[in-house]
Amino acid sequence: MTGNVALLGINVAARDWAQAFRHIPPLVGFVFAVFVVHMLGLDAVTRSVQRPVLICLLLEITFLGVASSGLFGVSEVWLIPGISFVATLQTLSFTHLGNLTYTSVMTTGNLRRAAKKLLEGLTPRYNGAVLHEASLLGMASFSFFAGAVLGGVSTRMLHDRALWIATLLLAAALMRMVQLACWPVSAAGTKAPRG
Repeated sequence: MTGNVALLGINVAARDWAQAFRHIPPLVGFVFAVFVVHMLGLDAVTRSVQRPVLICLLLEITFLGVASSGLFGVSEVWLIPGISFVATLQTLSFTHLGNLTYTSVMTTGNLRRAAKKLLEGLTPRYNGAVLHEASLLGMASFSFFAGAVLGGVSTRMLHDRALWIATLLLAAALMRMVQLACWPVSAAGTKAPRG
């Protein structure tokens, strides 16, 4: 959203109202997603929706599936604010790797914290737990890079159909999350049926 706000300000200063207007729909999608995640976190809702993160992921998969299908055409009128909406859902829903906070749709903070934890884990003395956290944040940053490479290659080869790859990856993540929710792994590493 930083880019949208900055470009909106630049376009308003230049009195280029047509270009300025293009940056408003993504901001509206962002705000709407914040409202949705907040509503899913309310006590009245959490009593009936036990895993709101799965709802957010299902919304993201559904939107990208519809966008990938081509049924409604690829128009920036609905596509850009929609992607802003689902990316914000993801940002607000997926915030932890174990007890470690991270962000799933940006890499600057993850990379900065990985470098800081690497230094903290090596000096003044070796700290394996902090180095483990550095490796998790490093993997999150590498995954962002790998996703950018995959997105660039697939977009060049598949054009609009490249969205199917993101949709399928998210569907696989959803299936894994449901599997873990139904059959959590015990401390001994064995799966214990939930019931």
